[in-house]
Amino acid sequence: MWILFASFSAAFLVAFVWQRIQYKKLEKEISYISHRLETLSIALENGFVLLPADHVCIKKLGAAINTLLQDFYEKKSEFEQAQKAMAQVLTNISHDIRTPLAVLKGNSEMLAAKAGDLSAPEVIHTMAVKIDRKADDLITTINDYFTMSKIASGDLPLKLQKENISRVCQDTILEYYDLLEKQKFEVDIQIPAAPVYADTDRDALQRILKNLIDNAIRHGGDGRYIALRLTAGKGKSVIEIEDHGKGMSSRQQKQIFIRNYTTAPKSSGNGLGLAIAKNLSVQIGAELQVHSIQNEQTVFTVVLKS
Repeated sequence: MWILFASFSAAFLVAFVWQRIQYKKLEKEISYISHRLETLSIALENGFVLLPADHVCIKKLGAAINTLLQDFYEKKSEFEQAQKAMAQVLTNISHDIRTPLAVLKGNSEMLAAKAGDLSAPEVIHTMAVKIDRKADDLITTINDYFTMSKIASGDLPLKLQKENISRVCQDTILEYYDLLEKQKFEVDIQIPAAPVYADTDRDALQRILKNLIDNAIRHGGDGRYIALRLTAGKGKSVIEIEDHGKGMSSRQQKQIFIRNYTTAPKSSGNGLGLAIAKNLSVQIGAELQVHSIQNEQTVFTVVLKS
């Protein structure tokens, strides 16, 4: 009886140990698959799950995952090629339109001037001025699409180097002096007298600031207030542009940098200004943030590495 019990116990122990070994092996294989998928999700290159598994179910799982990965890589490649082709098409279209558009703009300016000088009927003068303004809007839109397509295709040349961003901020806000004075804005400029340097591309940074100021005037102009502040310290430089307009909701703040998104459906804006600012910020290694309190203030912040 004791011999039978001992034999049964030994057999049970062997079976338990074997099952434990199999369980550990299965756990290891599943852990590998999980870790491998996490690695592939952040890797730039394509890869697969390579697993010399003993379990038939794990082998089938690995094969199914590799099939899905292969399909994903093919679709990803097709998407990237289509995206580049579309960006190139937009670049070509924008380039081809800009020349005749420049001619249209020149003629619209002359038409508006002649209509005023020749004492034409008021309705004619109004139409001429409206045509000229729409030409300006069209030029802005075409230029924005041209810039966006160049960014998307990687054809926008950038030169990162030490730049005096105090001077960039001063030069940029000065371009708006006449407009802000005409519209009776309260302007708050806080720029250190001493130079503040940061690694950036001057043209790209100036385009970012212009887009943010344009946005503040267009969408926050009701508050008749705009501020540009520059601070530096702890290895970074921070540029803030603030307005006291109607502001944005939390949902709008999450979407504001999406291409073609705008908080003003009836606005003549194309929804590309902030998307361009965001993409350029990424290109120069800066961080672009927004914080808004509805009917109180909106602050866009550009953080640069000093």
